[in-house]
Amino acid sequence: MVLIADSGSTKCDWRVYDRIGAKVFQKRTNGINPMIHSDEDIGLLVQEVRNEIPNEILQVEFYCAGGKSEESQQRLFQVFSQFFKEAQVRIEDDLGIAVKCAKGEPSVVCILGTGANSCFFDGAKIHKRLPDWGYQVMDLGSGNYFGRELLRSYAYGYMPRDLLGKFEDSYNLNNKDILHELYQGGNPSSYLAKFAKFMIENRDHLFLRSMIRDGVDKVFEHVLGPYRYEMEQYPLYFIGSISFYLQDFLREKAKVLDCKAVHFISKPIEHL
Repeated sequence: MVLIADSGSTKCDWRVYDRIGAKVFQKRTNGINPMIHSDEDIGLLVQEVRNEIPNEILQVEFYCAGGKSEESQQRLFQVFSQFFKEAQVRIEDDLGIAVKCAKGEPSVVCILGTGANSCFFDGAKIHKRLPDWGYQVMDLGSGNYFGRELLRSYAYGYMPRDLLGKFEDSYNLNNKDILHELYQGGNPSSYLAKFAKFMIENRDHLFLRSMIRDGVDKVFEHVLGPYRYEMEQYPLYFIGSISFYLQDFLREKAKVLDCKAVHFISKPIEHL
């Protein structure tokens, strides 16, 4: 049996496949990101999943946001090895599973979920040209980016009145609770990303369409900027829920820039 898991900061999808490749188990849990979660919290989630799998697992493939550094991979390896003692454990960052969607062909890959990531895949190796500096600095066009923009428009008072009431009805906007989530909560990037749902559901509003287009411009200028040449030569894959729901905006911009071909995949684990 093989266990494969694809995790962002907000949610994690787990699948178990038997010897002939048939799916025998699936589950969705909260996300695992070693940059923001403790070993104890990660262990509790892994144990929860392990307790639901009666079969012997011989191989574990775990892909996650924040899993690029050697330190993060070693921490995750130790946690998974505790619960899958007989298995070969492989840890990679989220780009590792994202590039599998390209089915081996050279491609530019951009993840837009809770966070953002990008690379060029030459068919064999991943070439990443931007640092991993976290949601406070990076992640343009991601869920936490758009959530931050929405909260900012609310806080500074430039959110249109016809959106204001709907926004207040949709979320707990108590000042004390917001400060707690941003400064003391365990997952501030995931908290911010929750507000992006409002933007997606109301994306026909002129104010939000402008916000989305501004974010999309930043994606192509900065997140994908280092891969301009490759985008003219190879397909572009957008991976993740934010890009999936905003694909009309992304496709429109890609057409203006004469990108070769554009594909959208919400859950890469379903396209292995």
